[in-house]
Amino acid sequence: MLKAVSPARVLVIVPAFNESGSLPTVVAELRADLPRADILIVDDGSTDATRTLMSDLHVRWLRMPMRTGLGAAVRAGLRYACHAGYDIVVRVDGDGQHPADMIDRLMEPVLRGRADVSIGSRYVSELGNPATLRRGCQYALGRILTFLTKQEVTDPTSGLWVFGPKALRVLRSHHPSGYPEPELLMFLSRNRLTVAEVQVTMRDRLAGQSTLTPARMFAALARLTLLLVVVPFRPAVTSNDD
Repeated sequence: MLKAVSPARVLVIVPAFNESGSLPTVVAELRADLPRADILIVDDGSTDATRTLMSDLHVRWLRMPMRTGLGAAVRAGLRYACHAGYDIVVRVDGDGQHPADMIDRLMEPVLRGRADVSIGSRYVSELGNPATLRRGCQYALGRILTFLTKQEVTDPTSGLWVFGPKALRVLRSHHPSGYPEPELLMFLSRNRLTVAEVQVTMRDRLAGQSTLTPARMFAALARLTLLLVVVPFRPAVTSNDD
């Protein structure tokens, strides 16, 4: 267990849009498996009971005035983490897909200095993964990102991330908005931040419906095609950029 490896201050960011059905379980599991970490829920303009849950869950929280998109919600959480002096940020989805007992192994590359960022991947090994349209889109997206970033990308839409200090200083101002994961991988590569993939298992969401549809996946592929032209001309940023 990594709880004894480092005294780093850890914040778990949970971006949430209409996740009232799953947030109590998500928070309970995080407290059980990461008792020394703090939890921050970023409510991205929810219209369900998510807004009224915060006081009952006894967590830190930010509330966006309107729906800003997943990436912008995560960026707000990263800004909070930097301002409050956290060393490590874990990002988990609010739908309960990410079992908290996976997080210790995900933090290991960052805590040991082997990577600036780590990603929980369902597909480091393809063994047992069914062939579906969604998986086909993910595979195509991963192949494109592998080519663009010159490193293996097997799970380009994973929402389970760990950010170390160097990544936090850069991403607090530059984390992509919208559905950010593919563009974030491009950004990290362009700015020479090291990324490690860690094999994890995930489960179905506990409640509600996913907004990551095949149509959105195809849109991400189209956006990556554009980024292939644009990103090489973008200057790298520094950790002091605002």
